[in-house]
Amino acid sequence: MAPVAAGQPTRFAIQKARGKGWKTLEVGEDLDHARARFNLMVRVNPRAYFRLIQLDHNAGAGGDGIEFNWKLVELHDPNQGRAAGTERKPAPARPAPSAAARGATNGPRRRERVALPLRFYAAVVVAGVLIGGLLYLRYGLPGP
Repeated sequence: MAPVAAGQPTRFAIQKARGKGWKTLEVGEDLDHARARFNLMVRVNPRAYFRLIQLDHNAGAGGDGIEFNWKLVELHDPNQGRAAGTERKPAPARPAPSAAARGATNGPRRRERVALPLRFYAAVVVAGVLIGGLLYLRYGLPGP
């Protein structure tokens, strides 16, 4: 990476995955504050992908100070927990149960039963028939 220019401090950005890209939510200059905000965002929305990155100004680029080199500091993957940038040790692996043990404990999967509101449906149909019959008797019959 290129060295940081004198007028450009190192910044830290918090980004959230959006579609196939990342949307920057916050940019700050203090790592502790950025890490605290990152942890807060993860606690608020633990099912989203977040990443905390370090932004270093790219002094060698011809752009007007708008190009940065970035380095991943921390990543929140809702399927894996925090993966990169953390010093957590993986959980000890336990042996997979045999097929016979799985079948004995879980059994075949059944579909979830959902009660239908049949009385409500029947009441709506009966009310519709009664109202329709009354309207037919009032306006539908040829009268004197």
